[in-house]
Amino acid sequence: MKRSATTGRLLTAATTLTVLAGTLAATVGPATAAPAAPAPPSALAAAVNAADAAAAAGLDALAKGPDESYQRQSVTPWVGGLYSVSYERTYKGLPVVGGDAVVLADAQGNVRSSQSASSGRIQGATTARISAQKAEKTARTKLSAVDSVASRRLVVRVKDGDSGRLAWETVLTGRNGDTPSTLHVFVDATTGEVIDSYDDVRAGTLNSKWNGPSPTINTTGSGSSYSLRDPGRPGLSCADNATGQVFTKSSDSWGNGSA
Repeated sequence: MKRSATTGRLLTAATTLTVLAGTLAATVGPATAAPAAPAPPSALAAAVNAADAAAAAGLDALAKGPDESYQRQSVTPWVGGLYSVSYERTYKGLPVVGGDAVVLADAQGNVRSSQSASSGRIQGATTARISAQKAEKTARTKLSAVDSVASRRLVVRVKDGDSGRLAWETVLTGRNGDTPSTLHVFVDATTGEVIDSYDDVRAGTLNSKWNGPSPTINTTGSGSSYSLRDPGRPGLSCADNATGQVFTKSSDSWGNGSA
């Protein structure tokens, strides 16, 4: 009898513990892990965040007026853990052609350098007096044969440190004599005169080993940045076979004829 009573008490105790455990489980619920600490920003994010902050603040070469801002366009990994972040300048919402900027930042979120194509503040009205159609008609006179109008937009054209001129930028594709052309023509939106133009197609120099010695491919770019990408023939470019990266250079002269 004593043994039977002991067994009964053990069973009752076990049952009580089971019910108690179930009650606790229902009350407390499943265990919740402590929130993990936020992961540190990646090298790319740290560099971009620093560059964006510098552009927004208008530091040093990025100085800007109250109606101006910088819109990020691209991020290019560079050497030594650096990133080149490019920006397009805007004035009262209009693109500023000739006001581009570049910020060089590192993986630790430090701005190493900044440069802007224009240092002066933009001023002036943003309402065009000349229509886009009239500006296009004027722009067409700059090209001997026009195949199509690639684009047309109202911009502020900045050149040689001036305060900017409101203009219609018309991009024409066609030919200039025997040469293919992708011509940007800027027509003053107030006076209707042509104030500037430039062609995406330029005569560079190629020195190759097997094709040529001077094969023909139109290049893209201007100033101090060119790439071996043909703007008139989509998909035609010259790239590194190992990485697939299209070749770029500070001048429009390529190769030395050696494999």
